[in-house]
Amino acid sequence: MMNTGDDIIIKVGDETELLEAVTQSAAESLPIEVTGSGSRRQFGRPVDGGRRLDLSGLDGITMYEPDELVLTAKAATPLATILQELDKHNQILAFDPVLGGDSLANAMGTIGGVLASNLSGSRRLTAGAARDYLLGFKAVSGRAELFQSGSRVMKNVTGYDLSKLMAGSWGTLAIMHEVTIKTMPKPETSASLLYACADAMEARSVIEAAFASPHEPSAAAMIPASLAVYSSHQPFSDFARTGMVAVIRLEGFETSVKARSDALYAMTEKTPVVTDHALSDALQAEIRETRLMPRQNNRVIWKINCPPAEGGELLDKLIARPNCRGYADWGGGLIWLSSPSGQQAGATAIRALVSDYGGEAMLHEAPEGMRRTLPVFHPQPKPLEALTRRIKSSFDPLGILNPGRMIAGI
Repeated sequence: MMNTGDDIIIKVGDETELLEAVTQSAAESLPIEVTGSGSRRQFGRPVDGGRRLDLSGLDGITMYEPDELVLTAKAATPLATILQELDKHNQILAFDPVLGGDSLANAMGTIGGVLASNLSGSRRLTAGAARDYLLGFKAVSGRAELFQSGSRVMKNVTGYDLSKLMAGSWGTLAIMHEVTIKTMPKPETSASLLYACADAMEARSVIEAAFASPHEPSAAAMIPASLAVYSSHQPFSDFARTGMVAVIRLEGFETSVKARSDALYAMTEKTPVVTDHALSDALQAEIRETRLMPRQNNRVIWKINCPPAEGGELLDKLIARPNCRGYADWGGGLIWLSSPSGQQAGATAIRALVSDYGGEAMLHEAPEGMRRTLPVFHPQPKPLEALTRRIKSSFDPLGILNPGRMIAGI
């Protein structure tokens, strides 16, 4: 145990030490903040507690069978370690995790943090979310009880599917200390087609046509030309005088990507710019890592989920708000929005507009003071909030695990 001023840090190195730490906290009803590398501490509400449980000692790949597309690792294994090992065998995490760095080697965070936050990249639209690749896990609940769920195969149907519940719970229900995940073969190559459009509605129609075709795009985005200046790569800057850029990504074997790219090129009256593999990957990284967003000190970043079919119209209305800028990924199902931080970042108006389109708005990046005073996650309807409280109480009746991280008082 270490005392660093405001925080008491408890570092654990194995399952036994983890269980002992949670048992002690439960016995004393002391809340704990659960961290791995600490790369996601700035997300969500600041945790209401001065004791921090450091899982960074739970590190290492314990089983990897490339032929079976399955890997097991301790929860605090760096994401960079996982991705580099997969790359040696031409495999990937298909949900396209946000790296937080400029390469596999510089990826930030841990595999446990990636799964606990369920943050998924641009391939989410077609490949699924992080939660869909969590085959099983071992964990300690807030009751200080060891338990495990799932198995090493996708078709396991025994018991409750707790993996879906843990993914996106931000460590508020239990502390995963080992995870088993499904890996996938790495695509041989990729290409992106960029279409100049008048607005997001037109860009959405281009994307709909591509996905209605037999040419199997793997990702799609809508980027306002005004954000092209934040790109480090051509050809985004070539679209500076247009309204919106529709980006459609293809992946697979080289001959297949070439044939599908040619077919999409000829499918519409618009003539797209077609990128090669290296540029396609570079542009996709900028979209996934939100590098196209302006990040001045007086701005906040919203992560907005909505039905993809509504994304075009919603994006047009959001970026029409004063001093708001943003773009859409997941074919319109995910909108990243930058807004001024004054007057509570326009939270009430933004969330009301998003709700009108069946969406939810999460305060993704904001100063700590704002994350304390504003609900970080979209306010839940009363019945859903009651269900959330019951689930929290079932796993963590004393409320000691990351209290208040998602919702104040839970």
